Amino acid sequence: MNPYAIIAAILVAIGLFGAGEYDGQKRAHTTDALEIQTIKTEAASKLAVETQKTRNAEQALQAFTNAQNLKDADHEKTVADLHDQLRRAAGPSGRLRDPNATGCGAGGDSATGQVASPSNDSPADGAEAGGLLSTQLTGLLQRLQSEADTINDAYASCRAQGIADRSP
Repeated sequence: MNPYAIIAAILVAIGLFGAGEYDGQKRAHTTDALEIQTIKTEAASKLAVETQKTRNAEQALQAFTNAQNLKDADHEKTVADLHDQLRRAAGPSGRLRDPNATGCGAGGDSATGQVASPSNDSPADGAEAGGLLSTQLTGLLQRLQSEADTINDAYASCRAQGIADRSP
């Protein structure tokens, strides 16, 4: 056999083997590229679903926040109205009157000519007899009002800070 023929046969075999390997690599690359594209498509779809879930959750949270803001504003108005009403009820002496007390002292509701009969639960102090609440009860109510106002102010401050912290 001719040595050139052997070399030529080896070169042809290498060429065929190399071409076959190249075709195999090309097919593997094409398969990999298709798999990558499929994974990208699935990932984009999942991302779109999760993004929509996030948007829905943010919208629900915003709707809840808006509703809570309306409730809070209504509650703050109620507190302010009650605070003003209590302040007005204190009168010039700063002491509160019993809103259920009848009249302003003896004979206020009695018929003409009748003498007012003292009740068994009337206080001995004449200043408290006209429906004024005791100094201790007035002080207690005013202290409780002040504490409630402090709590309401703290709540409003914390809520405002929480909203500020959550906003981008």
